[in-house]
Amino acid sequence: MELVDAVLLLQGWVVSEVTDVQPTELTLLGRSADGQYWRHTIPFNRERPDVCAALDIADTSLQCGFFFYGRIPEGEPLALLRHGKQGEVTLHTWAEQTTGGPGEYRQSLLSWSYLLRKAWGLLRSGQWRSLAERARRHLHAAPASRKPRRMSEPQATPPVVDYLIIDHDMGGGANQYRVAKVGQLLHEGQCVVVLTFSVLGLRYVVRSAEPGGSLGPARHLTWAEVLPWIDQLQPRHIFYNNAVSFPHALALAEGLAAYKAEHRQTCQLTLTVHDYFALCPSQHLMSAEGRFCGLPSSMEVCNSCLKHSDQAMVSLYRHHGLTAWRQAWGTLLQAADQVLAFDPSARELLKRTFRPIADEHWCLRPHGVVPLTDEEQQRLARWRQTKTRKSGRIGVVGQVGSDYKGVKKVHELVNYIAQNKLPYEIVAIGQVSPKPANSLHYQETGPYKAHDLAKLVVENDIDVFFFSSEGPETYSYVLHELERFALPISAFNLGAQATFLSRYSQAIPLDIDATMLEIVSKLKPYLQD
Repeated sequence: MELVDAVLLLQGWVVSEVTDVQPTELTLLGRSADGQYWRHTIPFNRERPDVCAALDIADTSLQCGFFFYGRIPEGEPLALLRHGKQGEVTLHTWAEQTTGGPGEYRQSLLSWSYLLRKAWGLLRSGQWRSLAERARRHLHAAPASRKPRRMSEPQATPPVVDYLIIDHDMGGGANQYRVAKVGQLLHEGQCVVVLTFSVLGLRYVVRSAEPGGSLGPARHLTWAEVLPWIDQLQPRHIFYNNAVSFPHALALAEGLAAYKAEHRQTCQLTLTVHDYFALCPSQHLMSAEGRFCGLPSSMEVCNSCLKHSDQAMVSLYRHHGLTAWRQAWGTLLQAADQVLAFDPSARELLKRTFRPIADEHWCLRPHGVVPLTDEEQQRLARWRQTKTRKSGRIGVVGQVGSDYKGVKKVHELVNYIAQNKLPYEIVAIGQVSPKPANSLHYQETGPYKAHDLAKLVVENDIDVFFFSSEGPETYSYVLHELERFALPISAFNLGAQATFLSRYSQAIPLDIDATMLEIVSKLKPYLQD
């Protein structure tokens, strides 16, 4: 557990001694400074195959993990409670926290002990690919080996910072874009500084690199130091990539807008649109019920939704209120010299809420997708020639583990096929989490490398793809990767998906409110002779 300024990171797993009696709910019990007790529900839905493998227990306990990152009522957590058929049980209690002194060193030792146990568990369960990435994140979050230089200390020759890049550190397409951007800038001879936030350590992380080099060791800042540090840094260009997960995202937006107003002639500001965080703390515009909200015009509807939503990281930000949220981000958008979008649908959604941004400030720059190699093209040609009949296989590609990515739709599709005894099979090239229960109609390859995708499509004899995202993408690498295989692709007709479907010759547009019968009916012609 990590707790800083009422922002809590809590993760772990729970397995009942009685294997057929699993907990149904977790609650965090806490107490405010004035002695009032409060309760907060902790989502309990994470798959932990490493735990099941290490304890040699049945897959019925697979969803034994929990993860919470969000804002809790002021005060201190006291206990974690489990609720199930056996009633309420206290799983863990915390003593009142102290700061400084030996306690910090004890916490550091406990953190490293946890990391070593976690690494051993990943190795035992065969999750080699996960180990390196998780180790990197934990190392960035770990306390610095020595106290970093305070921002107020003078420097003999302050370096000229060409680019300050602001981005989260949670993985995914936005991070891939940032990594490529940093590499490009360093190759061009620019001095680059990256500001991120480590969820695992609940701290701001700074890394810098000189031209032609690579990002150096991590330094840590408190939030109180961040804006003064930017003032002292005086970057020539601020490149905002993404601040989802930053606990002080609203204050950061306000601070960047104020800095730009003060340094209008000496600092360029670029904002990228990787999601719709500027419109709503639910950055993919998913409602409390886990469906695309459609961006209601009524603020009452939106505020009511935010009050009850557990989507993504809404609990970090909903105390601001949506009016203040949109005012701050709207001001930042207007201050930007360039707003970088990757699909025209993003501009249209932003225009529905914010004052129009001047055309000269918009930049539309679709991402690039690596073309197939000669070897991959030959493999696909041989496969098409030898594929004498349709196999009834529907491909789902990528990591599907949230309402936004369509995990519910995949489950519904598998269940519909099973219940109606259809001769079809869902093959996930990647991973669906939690995994659908019906193994007769579902299989998955697990995480894959991009250069293996063509091989996996051929090996699994895919007939048609189902792109399951239920929210508006701002761009989809996956759809553009699938286009290279010239197979039918179905997707919901919204966001960047709609842009793609409108120009792809083998597109199968789906209505977001379509029933599973309607969806299967649209896929059926591509699954039978």
